Amino acid sequence: MSSNAWTRVDSPAHHVFSTPIEKAELDDREYRVIRLENGLQALLIHDGTTDKAAAAMDVGVGHLSDPDDIPGLAHFCEHLLFLGTKAFPKENEYSQYIKAHGGSSNAYTSTSNTCYYFSVGSSHLAGALDRFSAFFHSPLFDPSCTVRELNAVNSEHKKNAQSDLHRIWQLFKSQAVPGHCWSKFGTGNLETLTQAAKAKTGESSMSDELDGGAVGRETRRRLIEWWERHYCASIMGLVVLGRESLDELATMTLERFSTVPNRGVPLPVETVPWGPEQQGKIMFVKTVMDVDTLELSFPLPRQDTLYESKPATFLSHFIGHEGDGSLFAYLKEKGWVTQLWSGPQSSARGFSFMKINVKLTKSGLKHYKQVLASIYSYLSLLRATSLPRWNFEEFKAIKDMQFRFAQKASPQSYVSRLSEYLSRPWPKERLLSGPTRLWKYDETLLRNMIEQLLAPEAGSAILSSKDFQGVDLDGPWLKEKWYGTEYFIQSLEEEVLAQARAPNSIDELFLPGPNKFVPQNFDVVRTQVTEPAKAPTLLLKSEGFELWHKKDDQFWLPKGYIGVYIRSSEAESSAKQFLMTKFIESLVPDALSKYTYDASLADLDYTLAFSGEGELLLQLNGYTDKLVPFLQYVLERFKNHKVAEDRFQVYHAELKQSYENAQKKEPYNLANDWVWYALRNVAYTNEELLAEFPHITAAQVQDHLTQLLSRARLTLVVNGNFEEKDALAAAEITRKTLGLRPLLPGEALNRTMILPIGQNFIHDHQLTNPKETNNAVEYYLQIQGDPEKVHPQLLLLAHLINEPAFSTLRTKEQLGYIVSSYSWPQVSVFGMVLQVQSEKPALYVENRIDAFLESYASTLREMDQKVFENQRQGLVNKLLEKLDNLDQETSRFAFRILDGTYDFTNREKNARRIENLTLADIIEFYTTFVHPESQSRAKLSVHMHSQVKLGKSSNFSVAASKVFLERLKEAQVPVDEPQYHALSKAEPSIDAVIGFWTPYLNSLPILTPQKREELLGSIKTIAAEHPTQVNKDVSGVMREGTVVVEDIAAFKRGLAMSKPAKPVMELKPILESQPNPKL
Repeated sequence: MSSNAWTRVDSPAHHVFSTPIEKAELDDREYRVIRLENGLQALLIHDGTTDKAAAAMDVGVGHLSDPDDIPGLAHFCEHLLFLGTKAFPKENEYSQYIKAHGGSSNAYTSTSNTCYYFSVGSSHLAGALDRFSAFFHSPLFDPSCTVRELNAVNSEHKKNAQSDLHRIWQLFKSQAVPGHCWSKFGTGNLETLTQAAKAKTGESSMSDELDGGAVGRETRRRLIEWWERHYCASIMGLVVLGRESLDELATMTLERFSTVPNRGVPLPVETVPWGPEQQGKIMFVKTVMDVDTLELSFPLPRQDTLYESKPATFLSHFIGHEGDGSLFAYLKEKGWVTQLWSGPQSSARGFSFMKINVKLTKSGLKHYKQVLASIYSYLSLLRATSLPRWNFEEFKAIKDMQFRFAQKASPQSYVSRLSEYLSRPWPKERLLSGPTRLWKYDETLLRNMIEQLLAPEAGSAILSSKDFQGVDLDGPWLKEKWYGTEYFIQSLEEEVLAQARAPNSIDELFLPGPNKFVPQNFDVVRTQVTEPAKAPTLLLKSEGFELWHKKDDQFWLPKGYIGVYIRSSEAESSAKQFLMTKFIESLVPDALSKYTYDASLADLDYTLAFSGEGELLLQLNGYTDKLVPFLQYVLERFKNHKVAEDRFQVYHAELKQSYENAQKKEPYNLANDWVWYALRNVAYTNEELLAEFPHITAAQVQDHLTQLLSRARLTLVVNGNFEEKDALAAAEITRKTLGLRPLLPGEALNRTMILPIGQNFIHDHQLTNPKETNNAVEYYLQIQGDPEKVHPQLLLLAHLINEPAFSTLRTKEQLGYIVSSYSWPQVSVFGMVLQVQSEKPALYVENRIDAFLESYASTLREMDQKVFENQRQGLVNKLLEKLDNLDQETSRFAFRILDGTYDFTNREKNARRIENLTLADIIEFYTTFVHPESQSRAKLSVHMHSQVKLGKSSNFSVAASKVFLERLKEAQVPVDEPQYHALSKAEPSIDAVIGFWTPYLNSLPILTPQKREELLGSIKTIAAEHPTQVNKDVSGVMREGTVVVEDIAAFKRGLAMSKPAKPVMELKPILESQPNPKL
């Protein structure tokens, strides 16, 4: 190892790691690790062909370092860093710059680290780094943002309040050794973030002042104090990826990040949070969703120092196996489980947990003790067995292969992952290979883990269920502090532990044999091309059949993809048929798992999925060495599958359970489901599907499979390291095995329901989860017209409006944590969606969306031409981005084949059209299709309503807005009056008004601080003097002319349908008939 091979460079001063970094043989990127004088480590990545630059900063501190009296402070800090720095004080400057130049940004706070990352058009990396770097040396922590972001964190917590994932995770953490930081509440909420300030100031709440008064100011002071103590250069890891040379990237990094202060803070390393009191216990947990799971957790000391042998990962290979002799195969045969997963979970820097997680059937729930005993029996088998050395060598070979032939990751995901690796203890030359490869077999470490760390007494169990049907439990039930999750704990019964200590007595359990799917041939035939082809070639076409093929001409990996797309008239012609197709989607993979698991270990994967749009998609990918024979095996088992009664009963219960749980999804997802239902010509509600379960039998599903594969439209896509002869061989196998008769040309085609022009529809739906506090609005605008004209216009408007919508509706008006806007292409029409989840009433949210859209007319009219051109070019660059890997290319091909247009160059054509669009074109498009006053727009909103009634809050009346406008004019504040009146029309909440005006008034140099305070302070006074006439609970006002849709099914029946999609090209095959290929 040469981990200390650092070379000093004097001008500018820094150190360079001089040992070459181990990388995959096809990785054409160049790497350099440098260490700045302030201790910050940076990985520089030169990619000369990229059109997307990216960067990530991993700060080695997370929520485990929160002050004990302010849970959630690290998370709150992450939120505020986005809202202005000393060099760039405008609160949305960073996100605005990133999005304007075709990029995106995000961040997350974990237990031991906080990661910030972005991607941007490659020519704009320097400007993005200017704004990004200031997060870490000169954040503003603008006082006017304090209250808003406290509310944003609170909204995020409430979004997660009904999530079993968050609830059980926090409950598990809460069981740590008393006083251990592992038990901290990482998300935080309004109460936890202000409780210390309230205690110190003696105030019971934040005041109406801009900064929250004494409580807000004290909270901000503590935040700054925490940031100054913990955000330290020496525990930061930066990754910068761009097309600039390594020397240029080094200069950019040194110039911008050398001023990040080094506070001499060591990287926090935590101790294992489990002791004797936590071990040997079982915790029973009530869930929101109807899902039954059993999870075993064994605490482990730090594992990343054992990267060379990875004992926990190697043992998981056995525990999580699904082939003959496996724990999963045994439990599945008993009818007790449908899924099993095992692996080390890196919980925090300093410790991990080995997890064994099983999804139980209802029978498995009743027999959870036997399931637990079976798991312990398998661990006993491992303890009593000398693990064969060949097994390790095979596992090592697979991991080496995965690293050697890894696909090129997208820049943003790549830098965010690597930034955390900079703080890992493995040598810098193994920065890229350390997470994947193995170097040595360590028998001592393996035996210690099996015999000591995975001993029965060392672990603990969690049994989760909604109602524990068939399980005898006494309680007493307790409630977890932050989410209110009900649970109780008891020691594992001595009988269970005694059985766990005993030798394995289950004959069906044994270790896996050699994996016959490990590929041997990695040959790649390179084809010299001027530039990569944009589309696959149609090799064959006959009645009801197409074969598309593309030989890889840019990625040069020994991998490929085969997609078998089956469009059957029987798949979804009724709710019952739809449901039976879903059964097949589950039952076939269930029957194949013993055989196909080894294949998946060797990166030979397949999925069988019902798209929900009529297609049954069989998709295979992996090393081309064995992919075509694998296709033949899967197709034969698919075609000849026999529906077993016992497995049918298992999936009957599981599928029914999934549809019942779907009714408790987050409100914004449910709103989207209802819009989808209204717009698709063939769609079924959860209620319609649930009503069919009592009437479906195993025999009917067997008959349905026969009918499904009797007549269909078949499309085969072969992409990657395949020659034409391989594609023809795959086609021969597929046609011969399935033996399909073709559909008629007009059968089973997708269409979109057409909304009437000039109509504004709202459909209301009440949520079924009685504890869900959020409402949601999905605001859908349908765009009809010539696709060559309206689609590029929609794409550009959606690009322009995305950041302002988020900034206004989420950041300023604080409607809720979930705010998004996007374009939505459909069959023969297009859509634009604005989506908001909020505790505020849905109709009020609708009003605020209307108000934003009305005000955006002024934004467009006053948009600077240069700003418009930059935004336009940013979108063009985004559309023309190069593909990173074969998966992305395949997805694009599949999308255009499945949507029926075969428009493989759609992105390039739209980019050219967008380049010619003017601001006037967008204003005209917006006025026609989007503006709420337009008589030619078509709009449908779905409102999801919570059953929980929250407290009231006052709003700002139109009369109050007129008085405030006069105050603004007297102070000579520049005001866009049409925009002002548009925003005021819906009578927003007072908090939203204050949030809107605070940053704007703060930005005006003509106002003295006293005058700003006077204007902002007058808002509540004016509101009190001029109350709203409708009500004071911000319930919202129905827009004149709105049509309320009472019966969404009847509404849908009254709509016209679009024409089916048309191919944009002549589908003429290059081969007249298929030769007889030799396999």
